[in-house]
Amino acid sequence: MRYSLSWSDKSIKELEKLSPDIGQRISSKLESILSNPHRTAERCEGYPYYHQRIGDYRAILDIDDTALQIRVHSLGLRKKVYDR
Repeated sequence: MRYSLSWSDKSIKELEKLSPDIGQRISSKLESILSNPHRTAERCEGYPYYHQRIGDYRAILDIDDTALQIRVHSLGLRKKVYDR
């Protein structure tokens, strides 16, 4: 089964601020996990979200297994993305 991917307005704005090559790398990585997101995405401790590591960047995800949906809540550099 393949999950579908959706982006929040906040994550789209954050993606547009990045350079095109980094944005493409993030998009490609998130597309590659659609078949099995639990294989690489890890649970955020103390939160109902997951995080996906993409080099120095992190994507904060909400994975809905019943609807087969992955929603990107935010993304950014590792040292800043968890402060939000």
